[in-house]
Amino acid sequence: MKRSMLFIILLYLLSYTVYANTPTGLLEGTIIDRDTKQPLIGANVILDRTNLGAATNGEGHFEILNVPVGSYSIRVDMIGYKGQARGNVHAVASRSTITNISLEPTILTGNDIVVTAGYFERVKDGATSVRSVDIEEIRSDPVGAYDIMSMMQSLPSVVSGADQSNEIIVRGGAPGENLFVMDHLDIPYPVHYPQQGAGGGPITMVNTEFIEKIDFFAGSFPARYGDKLSSVMDVTVREGNHKNHESAFNFDMSGFGATLEGPLGTGTSYLASVKRSFLDLIIQKTGLMAVPKYWTFQGKVSHNLSPKEKLALNYLGGIDGIDIVGEDNPQTRGADNVAYKSQQHTLGLTYKNLFSTKGYILASLAQNYVVIDVDAYHVTEAGEHDTFYKGVNVEQESILKADLVYKLNKHLETSFGVKLKTAPNTWDLLSFEDELILYGYAADSLSPALPVSRDVFYSQFYGDTTAVIRPYDTLDVYEASDTTYKEIFNSFGIHGQVRYRPTQKAEVTLGARFEYNAYIDKSNISPRINLSYQLAQKIKANIAAGRYYQAPFYAMLINGGEDTKDLNFYHADQVAVGLEYLPREDVRFTFEIYNKLFEDMPIQEVLTSPVSGADSSGDFVNLGSGRSKGFELFLQKKFSHNWYGTFSYSHSISEGVDPRKLKTTYYPWDYDYRDVVSLIGGYKIRYMDYEWYNKYKKTLFASLTSWLPLAPSDEFEISFRLRYSGGKPYTPKTYNHNVRKWYTYASNDWNTERMDEYLRFDIMVLQRFYFEKMNMVAFWDIMNVFNRDNPWDYVYNEDGSKDIALQFKTFPVGGIILEF
Repeated sequence: MKRSMLFIILLYLLSYTVYANTPTGLLEGTIIDRDTKQPLIGANVILDRTNLGAATNGEGHFEILNVPVGSYSIRVDMIGYKGQARGNVHAVASRSTITNISLEPTILTGNDIVVTAGYFERVKDGATSVRSVDIEEIRSDPVGAYDIMSMMQSLPSVVSGADQSNEIIVRGGAPGENLFVMDHLDIPYPVHYPQQGAGGGPITMVNTEFIEKIDFFAGSFPARYGDKLSSVMDVTVREGNHKNHESAFNFDMSGFGATLEGPLGTGTSYLASVKRSFLDLIIQKTGLMAVPKYWTFQGKVSHNLSPKEKLALNYLGGIDGIDIVGEDNPQTRGADNVAYKSQQHTLGLTYKNLFSTKGYILASLAQNYVVIDVDAYHVTEAGEHDTFYKGVNVEQESILKADLVYKLNKHLETSFGVKLKTAPNTWDLLSFEDELILYGYAADSLSPALPVSRDVFYSQFYGDTTAVIRPYDTLDVYEASDTTYKEIFNSFGIHGQVRYRPTQKAEVTLGARFEYNAYIDKSNISPRINLSYQLAQKIKANIAAGRYYQAPFYAMLINGGEDTKDLNFYHADQVAVGLEYLPREDVRFTFEIYNKLFEDMPIQEVLTSPVSGADSSGDFVNLGSGRSKGFELFLQKKFSHNWYGTFSYSHSISEGVDPRKLKTTYYPWDYDYRDVVSLIGGYKIRYMDYEWYNKYKKTLFASLTSWLPLAPSDEFEISFRLRYSGGKPYTPKTYNHNVRKWYTYASNDWNTERMDEYLRFDIMVLQRFYFEKMNMVAFWDIMNVFNRDNPWDYVYNEDGSKDIALQFKTFPVGGIILEF
């Protein structure tokens, strides 16, 4: 840790040797039509509160030269389109800042209301529960600076199971119900240390500096997205610089890495990054229970085939390893120790063709390759590694997608698409012979160790470290097994959609999606509808409804043999109604009410019987059902006039039907937090605008102290995040002292207890320094500032005791980014 801090200080001192009085930068980008993706010629681009600006050329491109370094708000206007503003765009020395903006076309008539978009970019085909964020918002967020998935948890009704995972749980959903798309490529595991059947993990692989924007649909997403129930995160990756070679190096307590970009020839650019972790330097003080080690690789090559055609090659990959030792960690799931290794790779080609001024084609071909290697083991008294379970699972996916969008006129737009997927899976599962032992107890080594009653155990032996515990008998023997499963899962989907805007006030979107899964030989049709109506100049009403299907996970299909082909898609019927109010161009308030009904959810057959040991297998059956309903408030101020903020509150009920009961009986689902509150705020101080600071920064004292978190900088930004949620439900386990194991018995009710409430306060300081030949960004982020004990889960020990595992304690993260 000391060496890391010294390294950061030396970099600060080095940076002051390249100081210049008035460095300038270049702002450039492309302005396009939101609906047709066509470049817009003659759009006016200006920087607020300056006399700087430009107009777009024949390719929709603009350049603003000699911009003094610092942050600005960009405003774009064009006849026939809603004006669009974007805040906190940084001009930096010796580099180009690229800002691409899509303008929404208008269809004004004499009786229509003139509506300006302001700072909020309306996501196409999204009516309710949708948010679009750009790179500057991500950088300024106390969590988004390094984890875009955790950033989305500030939205209402979006939660996570624990600090240790960025898994997104949306409106009563479950892990694995969220689609992640990057440049038209479906990515099953965009995280390190993935878990099959889930989409989240402890660390996101996507490099924040690669992102141009993110569109996030928290339910009610359009028909072009399929095979997921709850949400969609659609990431657009920026292109590398087409003119100059640029580099950035980042160093923080979670790792170090580099990003390179530049031209590869006329019309071709590259963008590449690599990062390696060294979290072991701070691991003991974070609440983490193991030392993760990983590599992350990401790259993009873009090539303009012609003015109307573009080809992009994307790669995202990770190599992980972790050894979780000891039984005091919920991640081991009852095992003493787990050694975990994984690799996840996505390579894909995306093709865009603006074949007409009224439409475009977007197609992609992707290959996903995931290997997960799990070794569960005991450590013998001699210190030897004794494996009792090992699994090596290989998931592959080849996905071909194509979408065609065509706008017949200014009122009517149609779109169609197709998706083909083939997914060969190979699972090697090895379990060694094990025994169920009946134990005997004795007060000392001279007495025979005999089975005792529950009352005697708790009155005489519980908590007694001197008691003698010996195997008394073998109740059961579990045979060893070595099984290899190989299956190929093929699926096919098509969708169609019509969007109609009779006036500027109203918009109707009708869509449908057909899905077919060849392995289970089942199909479905999911209809969807969105309605929006402008009630007044600043008030809009939105309604969204639809049925959303999802196929069973590979893990459910591959373990049960031919019986799994009896499984079917499960689905959720969703309805959301909301009001949107924009009192100012940089402030938006939304209120939404939603209802979701889940049917045909796969659950293990053994959980459908109220009798322990009933004649049922561990296979899955479509007997699960449930519901989720609630309301959400969301208030957001975009960055302008040096500050920004969001407030969200949601109240919801998420519960399932107990399949063991004859009468319909509901129980709380695992992520039924009831009340969730999130508050985020940030303020920026431009010290560079003050004469005293420009004199101060040239002093030796400034050089020696600028590495301190509260020291002034050219631009100094401080932000915070407060997060509250109700207690997480859980089902208490019962200890069987005879076999020294914990059980949930079939007759027990589910999720009858709740953990304590969750409350966490984070704070981040961001410092920007502008120099002639380089730029530097430093951040200091402290999570859980007040070191609150937030419960994660119970750990059930072999001796009959149980402990509470905590989520992150106070967790400081600091680092720098050097840009050349």
